[in-house]
Amino acid sequence: MRQRYAEGIGWGEMKQTLFDYLNDYLTTPRERYEALLRAPDHIEQVLKEGAARAREYSVPFLQRIRQAVGIRPVSG
Repeated sequence: MRQRYAEGIGWGEMKQTLFDYLNDYLTTPRERYEALLRAPDHIEQVLKEGAARAREYSVPFLQRIRQAVGIRPVSG
C-alpha cells in the first residue's frame, strides 16, 4: 500500500481496493451469517439450550447469594 501511495494512487482507487479486500475477507463469515438466517429454528434451539445451561449455574448461585445477604422467600 505504501508503494501504491508513493506512486500516486487516488482515494477512489484506494477505496475500491479496500472494498475488494474486505469483500473477499468477509466471504466466509457472510456465508455463515446467511446460512444462519435461513435456519431460524436452529438458532432458537441453540438459544434455548444456552439458556438451560445458564440456569444450571445461575439459579444455585443466586440462591447462595440470597442466603448470604439474608433475602428469604416471603412464603415459606
